[in-house]
Amino acid sequence: MNNELECLLKEAFPDTVCEIVSEFQEDGLTNQDYIITVDNNRYAVRLGRRNAYELGINREGEYAALKAVAEAGIGAEVVYFSVETGNMVTKYIDGVKWKAEDTKEVENMERIVSVMKKVHELPEIPYHFSPYKDINYRIEYARKNNLYLPADIEILVAGMKEIQRERKKYEALYTGLCHNDPFPNNYLDDGTLRLIDWEYSGMGDIFFDLAIICMPFRKEQKEEFLMKYFGDCNEENLSALKQMEYIVTLWNAMWAVMQLRLSQGEGSVNYKDISDYLFSEARNIMNIIL
Repeated sequence: MNNELECLLKEAFPDTVCEIVSEFQEDGLTNQDYIITVDNNRYAVRLGRRNAYELGINREGEYAALKAVAEAGIGAEVVYFSVETGNMVTKYIDGVKWKAEDTKEVENMERIVSVMKKVHELPEIPYHFSPYKDINYRIEYARKNNLYLPADIEILVAGMKEIQRERKKYEALYTGLCHNDPFPNNYLDDGTLRLIDWEYSGMGDIFFDLAIICMPFRKEQKEEFLMKYFGDCNEENLSALKQMEYIVTLWNAMWAVMQLRLSQGEGSVNYKDISDYLFSEARNIMNIIL
């Protein structure tokens, strides 16, 4: 057990004198994750990344969202949380992480709709998430640190700004508490469908969540999903979904660019290839909608 994990567990379980057993989890991209056993009870532990703020992660916002979704039965119960370090302990949920194919099943699509509507209707928390702000920050960060940016980045940003202006018109209608990272691997199914990894959560445009969910869907599946969520699938909602697919793709492309510096020497993920692919996808979407 490393020293940081040992210190965290002493803070989280100060009255425990028995042996604590830990298991390292290898699927965390930006944090160190463990499953621990204390007095025959299992917990999920995260050692937060110290430079999380550089990725636009707000720990106060995350903690507020975690408490809200735990009370709603959507997330895990928080046992310990540090807004300074991002270190966290939650009760372990013995569930199955979904893959992209799982989200396409009609029954599961209905379950996703049910969960996301609950999330989007939860009371407001004191933190706003803006993918536009994140993208701008990441581009400036890349420039300051001489990181890779595509030659047409200004064209891509111009497309983003046009969408931002358009979405501003609908802010009052479509603002809610959002997860902002509801990719399939962040669903946990233990009979009840739950969402984990709330690092990017905050008040924002619900179409950002919906766009992430619909990314792997065919056109008719996207229409079916919108019908289930809104009770209608009109051109306005289809247009909003496509616009936010562009924003999601550009946001993730710039996340990958940031990792070129923040993850140097960590693992074997080729973030340059990932960013190239995502920039190409963003161009494809922009050619359709702009």
